[in-house]
Amino acid sequence: MNRIQPKKIAIIGDPVSHSLSPAMQNAAFRAKKIPFHYSKKRLTPGQLPSFFKTLKSGRYRGLNVTVPHKEAVMAFLDEIAPTARLIGAVNTILLEDGRLKGFNTDGEGYLHSLKKETGFSLKGKHVVILGAGGAARAIVAACLSRGIRGLTLANRTLDRAKKLASEFQKKFPRIPISAVPLKSKVLEPIFKKTDLLINTTSAGLKKEPFPPLPLHLLPRRALVSDIVYKPALTPLLSEAKKKGKRILPGLGMLLYQGALSFEIWTNRSAPLSLMKKVLIKKIGLKSTRQ
Repeated sequence: MNRIQPKKIAIIGDPVSHSLSPAMQNAAFRAKKIPFHYSKKRLTPGQLPSFFKTLKSGRYRGLNVTVPHKEAVMAFLDEIAPTARLIGAVNTILLEDGRLKGFNTDGEGYLHSLKKETGFSLKGKHVVILGAGGAARAIVAACLSRGIRGLTLANRTLDRAKKLASEFQKKFPRIPISAVPLKSKVLEPIFKKTDLLINTTSAGLKKEPFPPLPLHLLPRRALVSDIVYKPALTPLLSEAKKKGKRILPGLGMLLYQGALSFEIWTNRSAPLSLMKKVLIKKIGLKSTRQ
């Protein structure tokens, strides 16, 4: 008797070796008895065209997309969901009826984590986002859609931040959006009025030093968040914690965006408690709270 080959799902990016998604998603597929298998696939930007050329004939059901491909993959898709089009980046792809459809679960995943882990309300708040890449785009769109008071984008490459700010200012004209260089002196007056600081850069992924930031100037009520989930206590979060600030690690965002991706691929509800348990075990935490 021939064994049925499972449908393939992969996370593509460069790097991908750190990803915990395979462990989380494969545990979920097993629990729901869904014949899918999730793996990692490292692809450079130059390898994307050839990969997508053969994707439809490779038994794939879908993909997750991580840095640096979240914007570039859009050129290869047949259809893009409205939220992903608003964001301008895709992190989840579904292959169905021979068509590739792109979604973005990053923003909603982040918002779920923010609410579940901290109870933080975005309405009327000033948000500072570090970075201007694909993940930043999703969180920018999510925050702006929740009625924040103002948004500042800080990035090493100022032109990239300015371009992102200009793009979203046209979509949300009533909310002031500014772009500044990622430099401590520039950020000092901004941090004094910041309610939520979010790092969307890859700094912290390998425990490299984070650029000096005036965290001591953040108001007492401020929350410091990092979407990097390994290590759980990134350099930014470690420094913020020392200064007595509330922090939000990236594991919750990984959990909730992954659950949303699972539901897109399977049309089934995600086993959240199991997925969370797998992630906590993999990262060596007792809880996603810090």
